Amino acid sequence: MNYLKGFNNYLEDMDKSERTIVSYLNTISQFSNWLIKEKFIDDLSIVATREIKAYRQILLEKYSPATVNQKLACIKTFYKFMTQTHIIKEDPAKYIKLQKVDNIKSQYMTRAEELRVMSKAKEKGIKAYAILMVLLKCGLRPSELSSLTLDCLFLDKEPTLLVKDSKRNKSRYVPIPMDTCKALNAWIDERNKSDKIYHTRSKYVFTSQRQDRLEVRAIQRVVEVIGIEAGVELYCIRLRATYANSLIQNANIPLSALATLMGHDSIQTTSRYTTINEQDKRRYVNSISEI
Repeated sequence: MNYLKGFNNYLEDMDKSERTIVSYLNTISQFSNWLIKEKFIDDLSIVATREIKAYRQILLEKYSPATVNQKLACIKTFYKFMTQTHIIKEDPAKYIKLQKVDNIKSQYMTRAEELRVMSKAKEKGIKAYAILMVLLKCGLRPSELSSLTLDCLFLDKEPTLLVKDSKRNKSRYVPIPMDTCKALNAWIDERNKSDKIYHTRSKYVFTSQRQDRLEVRAIQRVVEVIGIEAGVELYCIRLRATYANSLIQNANIPLSALATLMGHDSIQTTSRYTTINEQDKRRYVNSISEI
């Protein structure tokens, strides 16, 4: 039987974004295809825990633990739907454990790492520097940066950018620090002076020769290359975590305000970006020493 239509409606009722729903449905379709090919099971309602465990092992051979967890989370949500709608009695995914993920990707950078990364980005050029600064100093997701349009930049007296259609189709205003405003102005000036078609015709801040905007993977690649050349393990999520930590440590911002700036519905989500690194653990512990 095809349960995807009902699952689609279930996800819509949960107020999931269109992009998230497509991702969930694709994941379940891939799981279903694997079951048919490898286990000769053509009905998702008769799957047992052992099949999901076997599929998890296959995923681990192909993907990172973080990606595997995303796919397992989709499967767990699907079987929660199957249970809640009484299609099945027992949830085969209930006790499936997610993989332990090395949290280096979500740890914020030290100040020394931050300075090295900014210096290297500046060497890479005006565009690369502007990309890095917006991610680092405004806390945008790469998808939000990719979708950022010229009419959402306000670079005058109180520099601000408008993030539209964020993760759950919500918008928010994000103040732009002066150093980031300067980097953006430099890029916009260079962009406006260009007579290249992909600059003149595109409404997006960061353009691409092949498409009207710089895609998410291209942004991630820019960040990763900067990190490699700076000698820092760098991902977009580390820039976002550094943004969160800087506001907490330097501005003493309440988590509720930080959640608003980062586009989170829950403070619990925001708190995941505030995991302390090893250096700070040592510093905090040493602060109570009497010697």
